[in-house]
Amino acid sequence: MSIPKEPRQQMINIMYLVLTALLALNVSAEILNAFRLLRKGIDNSNASIGQKINNTMASFQAKVEKEKRGQEYLDAATKGRALSAEFNAYITSLDQKLTDAVGIDPEKGDIKRADDQDTPTRLFVVEGLGAELEGKIKEYREKFSKLFTDPKEQADILNAIPLNVDSVPANSTKKNWPEYMFYQMPAQAVRTLLTKFQNDAISSEAIVVDKLFEKVGETTILFDKFQPAVIPSSTYLLQGEKFEAQIYLAASSSMSRPTITLGGRALPLDANGMATYSETASGVGERKISGTITTKDSYGNTKSYPYETKYTVATRPDHAPVVSADKMNVFYIGVENPITASITGIRDDAVSVSISGGGGQVRKAGGAGQYVVTVSTPGKANVNLSGKSKDGSPVSGQKEFRVKYIPDPIPELGGKSGGALKTGELKAQMGIAAVLKDFDFDAKFQVEGFEITLAERGQDLLTCTNSGSKFGGQCQGLIDRAKVGSIYYIDNIRAKGPDGRSRKLPTISFKII
Repeated sequence: MSIPKEPRQQMINIMYLVLTALLALNVSAEILNAFRLLRKGIDNSNASIGQKINNTMASFQAKVEKEKRGQEYLDAATKGRALSAEFNAYITSLDQKLTDAVGIDPEKGDIKRADDQDTPTRLFVVEGLGAELEGKIKEYREKFSKLFTDPKEQADILNAIPLNVDSVPANSTKKNWPEYMFYQMPAQAVRTLLTKFQNDAISSEAIVVDKLFEKVGETTILFDKFQPAVIPSSTYLLQGEKFEAQIYLAASSSMSRPTITLGGRALPLDANGMATYSETASGVGERKISGTITTKDSYGNTKSYPYETKYTVATRPDHAPVVSADKMNVFYIGVENPITASITGIRDDAVSVSISGGGGQVRKAGGAGQYVVTVSTPGKANVNLSGKSKDGSPVSGQKEFRVKYIPDPIPELGGKSGGALKTGELKAQMGIAAVLKDFDFDAKFQVEGFEITLAERGQDLLTCTNSGSKFGGQCQGLIDRAKVGSIYYIDNIRAKGPDGRSRKLPTISFKII
């Protein structure tokens, strides 16, 4: 036999000689048994993924019933489950054809000729079952993607799901995919390969169901009823104070972009489709503002809605307690909340400021009337002011604030909360971060730990537990195994914020491309 120069082909020939020698030593039964064990492991993995999908669907159904929306996504997820069941039933039929042709040993409960290579070659290469399977895989990939209506989402699903037809290597001597996958493959190995395709389908089903479940959290607004809304900062003002009001169209989304006018002029809109109007309160008595909100309903028809609101202007008293939050009308647990507190007409050093409720404390900050509030218990808290007027009469007042926990952060890997990553991009990451987005305070979260599950084609699921935010130990080993087609599920993510609470964050997943 001439030795080819190409290194990969040399390795294939050497491995062939080794396997031939092993077969001569009656070791073939051990090799075939390894395929049996691998098939059993994939079956166990399929059952585990199936249970996870059942749990997700139960939560899906409960959320839709509770919130009275998202039925279309639940229906699509149900169709996805049906597609997976259809495909797996088809794979089962192929396995049945193979076992019927090879024969079943009733005593062992397994195929008679596990090492039979001719029958799989005849069925899948010569008689065309392999080409039929190739077509089915491509067909069901498209069906999974069509469960989503947005073209970008369809493309993302096609990139994410593992159910796929691998390309025949350029240096392979095989002419097509069926020949590459099934030619001269032992019957036991082909049965294991068919079980692997079932695993690809169930894993694809899990990804589709998770993506659709995520969409239930998205807000869907139907433009069937409209109501103009005006939210003034106050309806009772003192001379010299500014009147300010938010004017928007209730039940509209930021995409509706209505036209809001007041006194004949259009007001600018923010990113949420809301306008803010302000004016200085002058004169004494009742003031009125009015205008029109114009938008299009869900049928494209232009609709106009008039609005009107009133406020009262009063003369300024000698002493008025004033408390305002420098960021918002909420105190957050775990951070310093700045406020401004004063009583008009009384010196800052003669004003006493205290807090009741919310486990709160207040301390003086740098400037006049500047204070910092810290709280520890959710609910409500009152900031209390007291002092004395020039004639010695007591002056007091208070303002109520809501006390809340800091919102949950979003887990990220390399600045992403899911999707596709390249092999090198994943291996370059140090660990998981918990990022708090669009929050007015500088609140940092520390990741305490997480679990990583690695799904590789034809392999059992591998799971590790990581302590802290940085990859280490077994989890670093799983990251180092990254290759094209691998899927990483990162769940049971725990993070602690400045309020001392440990939170469980949502699962994120990545496919290596």
